[in-house]
Amino acid sequence: MGEQLTLVNDQPGRMGEQLTLVNNQPPGKRNAHLKTKEKIGNGTVLVTDGDLRYIEFECLTEYGDMLAHCMSTRSGGFSTGECSSLNLGFNRNDSRDNVLRNFQLLCDSAAFDANSLVLTNQVHGNIVRNVDKSDIGKGFCRESDLTGVDGLMTQAKGVTMVTFHADCIPVFLFEPGIKAAALLHSGWRGTLKSIVKQALEQMAQLPGFHADRLIAVMGPSIGSCCFEVGEDVYSLFNAKHQNAAFYEAIQDGKWRIDLHGIIKSEMIEKGLREENVHNSGICTKCRNDLFFSYRGDNGKTGSLAAFMQLKQTAVRSSI
Repeated sequence: MGEQLTLVNDQPGRMGEQLTLVNNQPPGKRNAHLKTKEKIGNGTVLVTDGDLRYIEFECLTEYGDMLAHCMSTRSGGFSTGECSSLNLGFNRNDSRDNVLRNFQLLCDSAAFDANSLVLTNQVHGNIVRNVDKSDIGKGFCRESDLTGVDGLMTQAKGVTMVTFHADCIPVFLFEPGIKAAALLHSGWRGTLKSIVKQALEQMAQLPGFHADRLIAVMGPSIGSCCFEVGEDVYSLFNAKHQNAAFYEAIQDGKWRIDLHGIIKSEMIEKGLREENVHNSGICTKCRNDLFFSYRGDNGKTGSLAAFMQLKQTAVRSSI
């Protein structure tokens, strides 16, 4: 029989609500402990598997027969010190062995093959590369030519795209009609350079693409509540996005900028339906207990990672 899992709904103002799920993994693949799932944001679910915790998004889980995805937290890995404990960045103050073990741990729990990974080499730019099976392993277990790349897109099944974050916005894009996916790293520089618009323009070249079918998710990242900049950065944004709703003046010549609002406006401009644009609403600096945050950790931190894959075979999820 399928193993029962527990889903806990602790949305504010509601009593904890438990739902029964079924784990149909083969006995040899099954973890010794049960997973729990807890709603922690807008359409955002925290999966707990022993000490390991990671994020899933309900609007993408609906397509679980054809799409796999997740985003890591900082919890449940092997790293120590400032990278404690689920650091997935090879360029952090951590050993390669710890990072490899952390990747394997998360891949095992979230049902990704670690041998299917393709990693970005990020420079806070707007370059998006189309990848396929010939790119598998790049940046993870073999040399990569994906240098200066902050976004990946694919229509190839079984290719797991990976981007890295520690306040910067992970953007998941999925067009179910043609089974195309993109995964982006959009920090403030990438947002200013319109990496999301660049990705959408590239996806629009795919045969059969329809923007009004596309599902978009902005995962946990620094919110406008905590993203404070000086007059110099504000001026760069205001020169390009002259919408007062994106900015809040605070004391000492500082400004708060709504990066998520800017990205959403570009998505709508490119034809996405507003109801298909999702924002987790979780600020990584506010939730520094759960996520690595460059600002929250004063620059000494580990790296989160986002994962997205078109599944090899379309098997209807039992959950």
